[in-house]
Amino acid sequence: MNLVLDCDPGLDDAVAILVAARYADLIGITTVAGNVGINRTTRNALVVAQLAGLDVPVHRGAGKPLAGEPVDGSRIHGETGLGNAVLPDLDRSEASDDAVAYLCDTARSVDDLHLLAIGPLTNVALALQRDPDLRRHLAGLTIMGGSASAGNITSVAEFNIWADPEAAAIVFEKAAPVTMVGLDVTNQVVVGAEETARMRAAGTPAADLAADVTDFLRDRFRQYVGQSVVPLHDATAVIAVTHPHLFERSRHPVAVEVGGEITRGMTVADLRPPALIEAIGPARVAASDIVWDTDVDAVRELIVEAVLAY
Repeated sequence: MNLVLDCDPGLDDAVAILVAARYADLIGITTVAGNVGINRTTRNALVVAQLAGLDVPVHRGAGKPLAGEPVDGSRIHGETGLGNAVLPDLDRSEASDDAVAYLCDTARSVDDLHLLAIGPLTNVALALQRDPDLRRHLAGLTIMGGSASAGNITSVAEFNIWADPEAAAIVFEKAAPVTMVGLDVTNQVVVGAEETARMRAAGTPAADLAADVTDFLRDRFRQYVGQSVVPLHDATAVIAVTHPHLFERSRHPVAVEVGGEITRGMTVADLRPPALIEAIGPARVAASDIVWDTDVDAVRELIVEAVLAY
């Protein structure tokens, strides 16, 4: 499987990069502003690739959402985006500063290409605007984002969608079916002290980084959520792409709210029975695949084993 990872590293993004390179042919990384600004997300992607010894090009993407001002998650991810990890001097640089062109060109030139977006969807939306036929050139389009129940950045919105709702609305409308690996499933896959201890015991630069960022995230969750285990949202989304048999999903119309004062960024999933939707009138929005459940123990172990492989 050829995979391009669009990301905003970010604590759990760092782990996701390691997992993606372990279980797929990770041919490219594109960065977007999200958890921290674009300069830091791009540098962080390069850092992870360097520490893991990955020969993967990193392409800088959008530094702001389609509308409004950039937001970030530095309260959770720390000023650098990688917590308090000690970061090395870089021995590499970004391959280009045009992630959108890279996405469009790669979709048309690489067979069996899966695009996994685990940050705000700005780059993907811009690519769809540049090439309206982008989706049909992809074997699959998966996002870590959204929720058919509760949010995390607001009561109803998940951070990646909330950070650029206009972009997300374009993606769900123009690129359906999208596979939505949202909070409904990612909140189930949590790691704690046992898993981070296993990572740290490996003693490699990449595993040390994974342990550092996960422990930092655990500290933040103790502070803000009152729990000592943390969900690895982005790494779970990677496993949903590489090991789809471990996940349960169903198809429903999904739209993104862009105008609501309280509901902005909400992924509105129509969970009514299809026959009822058809009886009342055709669905007004495109359908996507919502991932609901997984084999939590198997996914958790795959994530840890991926980190230990470096």
